[in-house]
Amino acid sequence: MRFYLFIFFFFSICIYAQQGDSAKVGKPKLQGYVKYMDQYSFLDGPKTGSLSALIHNRLNFKWSPFNHILFRLEGRNRIFFGDQIKNDRTFMKAIAADNGAFDLSKIWVDENSIGVASNLDRALINYSTEHLDITVGRQRINWGLNMVWNPNDIFNTYNFFDFDYEERPGSDAVRVQYMWKGFSAIEVAAKKGKADDDYTAALMYRSNRKGYDYQTLAGVYRKDIVIGLGWAGSIKNTGFKGEFSYFHPYENMKDTNGAVSGSMSLDYSFKKGLYVHFSTYYNSAGSDKLNFLSPQEFFAVNPKQLLPFRYSGFFQLSKQIDPLFTLGLSNIYSPTNNTWIIVPNIQYSIASNWELTLLSQSFFSDVNSVYRSLGNGVFLRFKWSF
Repeated sequence: MRFYLFIFFFFSICIYAQQGDSAKVGKPKLQGYVKYMDQYSFLDGPKTGSLSALIHNRLNFKWSPFNHILFRLEGRNRIFFGDQIKNDRTFMKAIAADNGAFDLSKIWVDENSIGVASNLDRALINYSTEHLDITVGRQRINWGLNMVWNPNDIFNTYNFFDFDYEERPGSDAVRVQYMWKGFSAIEVAAKKGKADDDYTAALMYRSNRKGYDYQTLAGVYRKDIVIGLGWAGSIKNTGFKGEFSYFHPYENMKDTNGAVSGSMSLDYSFKKGLYVHFSTYYNSAGSDKLNFLSPQEFFAVNPKQLLPFRYSGFFQLSKQIDPLFTLGLSNIYSPTNNTWIIVPNIQYSIASNWELTLLSQSFFSDVNSVYRSLGNGVFLRFKWSF
């Protein structure tokens, strides 16, 4: 029922806003995109493959009816069809799962080979002045600094492999920021999820010194106390970023099972469009050897464990051939089970609002002394933005 109330609220605002030009501050804005993506997945070879497709529509609505006040309501509608949904009858429930305090998702169709689902990932009101910013509702609280692994991002963990979700998930939260001169700010945020132990509350201070942005945070993540540190700057012309978080069970402070999750990165842009990015990740709770590993292990992420391994490295090369055409290759390697993940991609801008992407993800690992493929996915995506 709450889902329908939000939909009603969304269209009521749209209809009201279109009645004349009485809004003195700003007219409502509706933007979004439509994407069509084919996915071909296989294990050992093309004969073991399956073909699925996705139609993905996103609507982003924002409106500032008064000074300092902003409403945002954003969501996506997705139509799945093909082998993926046909072979896994739990697929739609997993896709539409909403872990927020409020269930803002809806499965419209879940048939043998087609599924239709909608969900809202932004539903908020924001009050903002020169020094104060207050946001209430479903929002993204982005405390991460690195591009691939973000241990400081304790509210909305980013999954590198979920490339088709550029906006990233939101949290049902309250956030208050106070900013003053010198790029310094203090931020307090709290969120509640569906599960009883799914709550996060933390305070972050950020500032700038000698060309570096830095931040410190402290709070509670589920059943852990968390403290963190992050920075972003450069060494001459090379970008240098890092972030670390330490998690410790607060119910037993003598417990020695505290976990460190940390990453550092370097990136450099050469002339003529060549870009290089290198990053490392350390997870003290990760494993040095696994007896079983599947691609699903890489999607169940949280800030304490962004990968199941103790040590991981990332290397990316991208080259802008011309303003319309870009080639890229990303690699992740871990000595745990000699795991290698390869992600090549091609992007081409057909027009100013049309984009074509060809991308693949291939997972390889040594499991039970046999080096083999864990799974491969090839994705062809068309995107039209409006």
